[in-house]
Amino acid sequence: MIVKRKASLTVSAVEMLHGDTLEFERYDGRVVPIEIVDTHAEIVRTTLKEPGREEPGATTVYRFFANCRIEGEDIRLEREVGTQASFYEPLEIGGVRIWLDAVDALFDFMRETHSPCRLQATCSRALPPRRQARLALQDASARICPETLHPWCPLPEGGLRIEDCYRGEDCWLGAYDGASAHGGLDINHPKGTPLHTPIALDDHFLYNSTAMGHNNNRWRGIRHWPDGKTWTLTSCHMIGLTVPEHTPLPAGILYAEGAGVWVGVAEHSHFGFAVFDHGELIRLDPWILFWQMYQDRAAGRTADDGA
Repeated sequence: MIVKRKASLTVSAVEMLHGDTLEFERYDGRVVPIEIVDTHAEIVRTTLKEPGREEPGATTVYRFFANCRIEGEDIRLEREVGTQASFYEPLEIGGVRIWLDAVDALFDFMRETHSPCRLQATCSRALPPRRQARLALQDASARICPETLHPWCPLPEGGLRIEDCYRGEDCWLGAYDGASAHGGLDINHPKGTPLHTPIALDDHFLYNSTAMGHNNNRWRGIRHWPDGKTWTLTSCHMIGLTVPEHTPLPAGILYAEGAGVWVGVAEHSHFGFAVFDHGELIRLDPWILFWQMYQDRAAGRTADDGA
């Protein structure tokens, strides 16, 4: 199957099967073909007695691969999850920046009981298979979006640290209790830590709250972009909002105090990111947002700089 995407204002997200080719058109009109040849995942080390069966406090480190053919060249994209390598640099090849977000093979030994994060099924009506590789892509000359990203929370000096992701496992797809892929990014910080909007938002609201009888305060922010994509940002474990719901918000405004509700053994905030692209809501690693935040900070940019 041929999948076509064009570089636009914001990062693209796509899920593919083995044998699919993504024809990604750069800003200059050049088309870069990216074929998914095959994918694989394997456990590097684990404290589990039985892989795939959760145990409180267990740890698992694993890695996954996507063997690709990019402009006729065989390229292996590789990720490791559960170590500092979880906060990785995207590959740049053929003028395209590529993040290998996930492969479905990791669910041969991981479960999905700690927030949604698995690849979607195909549209086939007869026992549809799951798609097998998830990528995020952008023209290598561009940002993930045209706006400078304000730090979502205070950014740790030197970058994010895996040991500060709850008990050291709750990065994106990290092995919660050794066996459940974590559907978000946890960052440890004290109760009351300020959370600011990374980008301007068209709408925002609590979709779960203690006031509604839930065990957590869970927030969603929505941004519609001129290129037709919609971003959904999520944060959880907040004490409460500091601004009214269902109002547009500028970038950089304090919207909540974090790390205060249902935090478990470590005070932390949970961050999520999804892109609605070509009719599908595709969940992605929030690290992609934090990667751009660190890039912007290194360049001395602030939210007031705009594009």
